[in-house]
Amino acid sequence: MRRRRVALGALLLTLLASSAIYVAFGLRVYAHYGAAYADYTTACDTLVAWSPPQTLYTGFYPNLSTLVTVRYRSPRPEATRLTISIPGFTQPQSLDANSAQGFRSASFKPPLLTSNTLDALAQQQRHDAQIRLQLTAGAHLLCATSAPITLISRQWIQWRNSATGVSNMPLIAGWVTPNDPSITTLRGRAAKRLSDNPIAYDATPALFGYDQGAATPQQVRDQVDALFDTLQFDYHLRYASDNPPFTPDTAQQVLLPRDVLAESAPTGMCVETSVIMASAVERLGMRPFIVFTSDHAILGVAVSDDPHALVEYWETSDLNGLGVTGVQANNDGDLKYAQYVQTHQIKEIIDIQHERNLGIAPME
Repeated sequence: MRRRRVALGALLLTLLASSAIYVAFGLRVYAHYGAAYADYTTACDTLVAWSPPQTLYTGFYPNLSTLVTVRYRSPRPEATRLTISIPGFTQPQSLDANSAQGFRSASFKPPLLTSNTLDALAQQQRHDAQIRLQLTAGAHLLCATSAPITLISRQWIQWRNSATGVSNMPLIAGWVTPNDPSITTLRGRAAKRLSDNPIAYDATPALFGYDQGAATPQQVRDQVDALFDTLQFDYHLRYASDNPPFTPDTAQQVLLPRDVLAESAPTGMCVETSVIMASAVERLGMRPFIVFTSDHAILGVAVSDDPHALVEYWETSDLNGLGVTGVQANNDGDLKYAQYVQTHQIKEIIDIQHERNLGIAPME
């Protein structure tokens, strides 16, 4: 009898321990679930749960993977359609599914309304808009809801995503626009400068990039120098010395090359003038880099097509109307880069080709 009581007691303790483990596991799963969807809000009697962004930097939009993720369900198993749009900014994007009563999850990034949408919103910094959601089953509307969203002009960049802490600096590659007509014009004028001044450029005959690996480092330097000199002496592009620091959580206006070069008296901050030259360098099939410190940016260019090639630098703040040539800007850039390395001032180096390989496309 005593043995039976002992056995029953042991069994009871085992059951209690198992129950405790089961409850603890369940609470842990629920906690993970709650954390994953802590920012989600529900709508239409919990048919939909979503967390739409409150602010959208439209210059980032072409290179975003997702605008919003939605969890949704239907009161009964049936064919449903979920549609997301930002009227005046995107086209509607829809997803059809045979919905069970349990939640499904879907991510959306609706296509831009037109190819000119980003430009149409460029002049004004902020635009109030609505992100809209509709869930339908056939002709029956199950849910219609919306949330306010502020659209920030493509001329503005926030250097770090304040929600995730992720750096947005690599997205500057979207501002490097090698195929924009303004860069085509710059390339043509630089080619003429080369042909008109053969002695000044060591007899480099044309803008041929790396020439399938045949170009010497000096010929690469000559081509970048010619681009710099064209901006200095033909465009009279001037460096704007009032550059704000690249503070992580702040937004900063950064114009596209076409915005700057279209001005009657073009001026640009260090990041803008570096982006203009990077665009022309990439157009020639060469590899540009943009080096950031906390308050300055300079241009880097690989001097051959070897993946491990030496990178040299150009100080675009030398676009100052004082007659500084590309050769001197190259010397100044190399000295500045060496100083930055020695004093540990480099914040980030953006390899434009690497960002292209990761899917960051030009904002053209």
